[in-house]
Amino acid sequence: MNDLRLSIRQTYAEIGIQTTPTRQQMQSPPGELQIEQPPARMEFSKEPAKLGIDSSQAQHALMMGPNLEWSSYVNGQMKEVFLQQLGRMVEEGARMAQITNPRNAFADLAREHVFRRSQVDYRAVSPGYDNVRVHYDPGAVHTDIQAFRPEIQYTPHKPDIQTQQGKTEIYLRQKNSIQISVSTYDLYR
Repeated sequence: MNDLRLSIRQTYAEIGIQTTPTRQQMQSPPGELQIEQPPARMEFSKEPAKLGIDSSQAQHALMMGPNLEWSSYVNGQMKEVFLQQLGRMVEEGARMAQITNPRNAFADLAREHVFRRSQVDYRAVSPGYDNVRVHYDPGAVHTDIQAFRPEIQYTPHKPDIQTQQGKTEIYLRQKNSIQISVSTYDLYR
């Protein structure tokens, strides 16, 4: 028995896509930078230092001071020294007048005169470590500094950008199709 057979064959469509990527090249040349720094203006002025030494007290202590001052100092003591000497002479006269004293008043007085210190102080100033006065003034330093800002000039350069456009190609690689055919076939064969 011959029967008819219906055959349907189908092929699907195929789409092909081919892409070329975009390429980009960038070059950025450095900018030109110019910096100028003007030097600062500086002015200095100085007051001289002053050193003062006063050794008049030390000279008086060494009895080397001015003669007029030394004489005035010594002469200023004379009234008091005179009164002390006058009182001592009266006292010595009274000692010599004591006849009943068993000691020898003349020998005692002579010994006291040998070892007696002078009543006149010839040193107007007593010697000491601080008789010399030193005064030091270091002076002053005046500083005037005027700074200037730096001068900066910058020239930028544009970047160089090159682009190659990519592309995409879409095409039909295989067409779709349907084939319908009728054929006979023998079922028992």
